[in-house]
Amino acid sequence: MKPLVRFILLAVILAGCAQKQQVDLLLSNGKIWTGDEKNPWASWVAVKDERIFAVGNNDQPFTGDAIQTIDLNNRLMVPGFNDSHVHFASAGHLLLNINLLDVNDAAQLINTLKETTERLPAGSWITRGDWGAYEAWSMGSSGGKNKSEFTPHRNMIDSITAQHPVLVTRYDRKIGLANALALDFLGIDSETGILKGGLLEDALSKIPEKSFDQLLAESKRALEECRKWGVTTVQDMSPPNQLDVYKKLKEEGALTSRINFSPSRLIEYSEMIEKGWVIDWSDPSNPHPAGDEWISFGTLKTHIDGIMGARSARFYEPYSDNDVENRFWRGGWREFSKDMPSFKSMILKADKANIQLRIHSIGDEANAILIDILDTLNMVNGEKPRRFRLVHAQVISERDFPRLKNHKIVAEVQPYHVTDDMRWMEERIGYERCKGAYAFKTLQENGATLSFGSDWPGTNASYYPINPLYGLYAAVTRQTVHGEPEQGWFPEQKITLEEALKAYTYGSSFGAFEEASKGTIEEGKLADFAVLNANLFESAPSDWLHTPIDYTIVGGVVVYSRKKNEENSNQ
Repeated sequence: MKPLVRFILLAVILAGCAQKQQVDLLLSNGKIWTGDEKNPWASWVAVKDERIFAVGNNDQPFTGDAIQTIDLNNRLMVPGFNDSHVHFASAGHLLLNINLLDVNDAAQLINTLKETTERLPAGSWITRGDWGAYEAWSMGSSGGKNKSEFTPHRNMIDSITAQHPVLVTRYDRKIGLANALALDFLGIDSETGILKGGLLEDALSKIPEKSFDQLLAESKRALEECRKWGVTTVQDMSPPNQLDVYKKLKEEGALTSRINFSPSRLIEYSEMIEKGWVIDWSDPSNPHPAGDEWISFGTLKTHIDGIMGARSARFYEPYSDNDVENRFWRGGWREFSKDMPSFKSMILKADKANIQLRIHSIGDEANAILIDILDTLNMVNGEKPRRFRLVHAQVISERDFPRLKNHKIVAEVQPYHVTDDMRWMEERIGYERCKGAYAFKTLQENGATLSFGSDWPGTNASYYPINPLYGLYAAVTRQTVHGEPEQGWFPEQKITLEEALKAYTYGSSFGAFEEASKGTIEEGKLADFAVLNANLFESAPSDWLHTPIDYTIVGGVVVYSRKKNEENSNQ
């Protein structure tokens, strides 16, 4: 027998033996988008010891035994969604505490507070909320400003909040509303309950810190939302005490999404070096973060400018809707970037220590300065594929796009911003500058890797859902949730469904140096999947907004089953 023939026969025999092994889970009869360019579609996946054991098609069915089998029944399965940008602690607070973003009148305020008091134990503070965020520009609007303004009064809420201190804020955080119980605790006499300026700031600083149990409960509620929408990894920028919550959840076996944790203050770079929270470059072919498969580290988040909602994003030219007395205002800087030499120095030191940098940048001038800083990093610390994460990359000047080609950046962008922010963008910065806004196609064409996320739960002026299907819809259509404008907002920036899926799976994993274990359905990778109720490739984008997730699977374990969830809800 010829050597080549013997080799082929041996390979076939070994493959057969491998398939006959017992696996923990077999997902069969599906339409599986793997994200693997070499093998983009499959029919079945076998899982063993939390990892993908084998992937195949119906022409070569799996012949081994499985402890558990799920018949996908021709449903679409994709790699678990990896949300590259969440504020997890804030999301938990909003879900378990109070969300007033779409509240613009007394009836809505009273109803929402009643529901919150029924959910929280007596004595729990009800805080933030951010009422009125969608008052000037309604949710789902593509433009057109409403001039009315809702001003609440404590007599609307005192009788229904007798057991809960309340200090909620308007979306711009310039006005707060306190009830009788909170005013008594704070030692403030106010007939209306309205607090402003220094009085509000002082009152907010005196609210007692949450107990660990409350933080734990909020995180469990947030994890429920992640499971519901097929999110198997979140890249989080919560305060440091959230890490203790994650560790406790992992210890209890209740951590159902993997966490890539990123401190959110630039000055914390020195502590990250001390703790070893850096990217491991010992094998240049496989750089990876510190930590383990459940909680990983290595990335540091900071800001260079502000946000569009507060007109604090930094632009070359003034805002188009400036008031006459402030007509030259073009945005500002954030905590550390106000001292630009110190800002650059800390960035250089963090980069030299192999800390990956992710920097929030909204305005066109802010983005240009970060590209300048990247040039400096190359000159001082040497060129390498550092995967610098340009966070939001929201508005970039036409002349600056080509400069991105030299750096192979990761564009950590949130496509739902397009759907929500178009209600005010042209009013804020004008049509011409909007050509460089949320420019996903142009970013790709200039060498950027798209890394999609949600920015969940949003800013104090907007709510951004964790549901990845909203992000996919926004990237593909560039429309509001009501389908406006008909051709999409700056439609030349649309990307395909496959490109969007890749950005929400592989792109986010690559952005965190975790693509060796996540982001595609390939043998040896972690068995993290989302099974959808409908095939996105065969349905209209407008239908995606109403498509549920049937299964969320993390490490080969079903952490969410829509059918079981509905059965439990009906009991």
